[in-house]
Amino acid sequence: MSLKVLLDVEIPSHRKRIEYVLKNFSLLYKVDLNFVNSYEEVSGEELFIFYGEDFKDEGKGIFIRKSELAIELFEGRKAYDEVLDVASVHFVSLVAPMIPDEFGNFALPVFFKTGEPVFEIENNKINFDILSCAFYFLSSWDERVKNKKDEIGRFPDDENLLVKLGVSNFPIVNFYFYVLKFFIEKSGFNVDNRKWNGKTFSVCLTHDVDVLRKWSAFGVYNEVMNKFIMGREDIQARRERFAKFIYFFAKGEDPYRVGMKKLIEFEKSQGVKSTFFLKSGRTSKYDARYKWDKFFLDFVDDLKRSGFEIALHPSFETFNSFELMKEEKLKLENFINLKVNGVRQHYLRYDFKITPSIHDGLNFKYDSTLGFNLRQGFRCGYAFPYKIYDVEKNVELEVYEIPLVFMDAVYQYGRSSKGIEEILVEVVNLAKVVKSFGGVFTVLFHNFVYDEFDFKGWDFIYEEFLKFAINQRSIRRSCIFYPQNESKLIQGH
Repeated sequence: MSLKVLLDVEIPSHRKRIEYVLKNFSLLYKVDLNFVNSYEEVSGEELFIFYGEDFKDEGKGIFIRKSELAIELFEGRKAYDEVLDVASVHFVSLVAPMIPDEFGNFALPVFFKTGEPVFEIENNKINFDILSCAFYFLSSWDERVKNKKDEIGRFPDDENLLVKLGVSNFPIVNFYFYVLKFFIEKSGFNVDNRKWNGKTFSVCLTHDVDVLRKWSAFGVYNEVMNKFIMGREDIQARRERFAKFIYFFAKGEDPYRVGMKKLIEFEKSQGVKSTFFLKSGRTSKYDARYKWDKFFLDFVDDLKRSGFEIALHPSFETFNSFELMKEEKLKLENFINLKVNGVRQHYLRYDFKITPSIHDGLNFKYDSTLGFNLRQGFRCGYAFPYKIYDVEKNVELEVYEIPLVFMDAVYQYGRSSKGIEEILVEVVNLAKVVKSFGGVFTVLFHNFVYDEFDFKGWDFIYEEFLKFAINQRSIRRSCIFYPQNESKLIQGH
């Protein structure tokens, strides 16, 4: 369907923000938008969206009242919790059909409130700036304006407003868009999800290959000294582990390399293709050395022959260096003799001031870095690919973000006490949340999931989740995203 949009916004930068949000709505749902400049361009019988202050109660308009507070906050480059107490955010209980049936009585966070009641359903009025709320999360506004960093230079999860509100396990922007969809459908129009290569729900299966060998020189030292001689387990457990290590080491079977083979073999057996993010450079102690030996070259050839995607996992210091990332991208493309379309930053290091412009300048089609560092969930509040927005230039970049929702490392290295079955339930439940909105669920399993020494049980989580995804008919061939007829979605610029 086609829908006219009238924006009563005097500030050009804010108009562009709202246009950006509505474009993303149109990428998720089959609603083509036509921006107009006056009421005279809207007939009395056609449905349209009005965003502004002075709404004329005529025709079939959906009225979204704009928030001056939101505009002041964005123009002043302030975070919400720097201006107001987080406790000031309202929660409105919603039920179907305003939200998917699966969520029952869901408490939707509402800020930039502009009136009471929040929803005037009969009058098609939304009395909070739902579009500015969506922009706040889609733009990762907190990360743009707060100067908080963790010990390795990443934005801390706990500074994210979604985390502070306790809703980071839900794609809140998808909820906002679903509410807008409800008002359109309430007016007598059917709104369907757009499909990602024929699917209304997709699982994007990915693997980061951080380390090629478990038993490098350091790995052997660690196994002998830290695990056996100085280990904290009882002596019998240490002897058993050491004997197992000697057995596999003598046979030349490294768990990480074995894991790489098993990932491909299992996915082939299930008729699945995934994306492998490979390294080509080392700029820090946080980067393992990659040796492009016969094993690895054969592994890459197998990926290429079998139709898997190869993307770049650039080194630790590349997130703010165009030249370093350019060098590593070219090096990987020369190694594999293919164009590299995707990227995910090592350690999820990402600085909105420069990283997206580097990706854009190097002509990556997509990035898949934006997930939480130490928890699963929705760092951007969204479960669908979208183009990154440059808040300084007020333009949309060409590179797509495919948000990362679940990463195995969140639960490993002593970060979680949860059991294997419990973790499997969590990843499946997250995927079901995304499915409710017809979204894209991006999941990351490293090449050590088959390592029985330090990651026992993760092969079970990985394989059972993959079987679940296959049963949902949701697995994609690769992460590359081609929106359907994007150029036709937005008119009137």
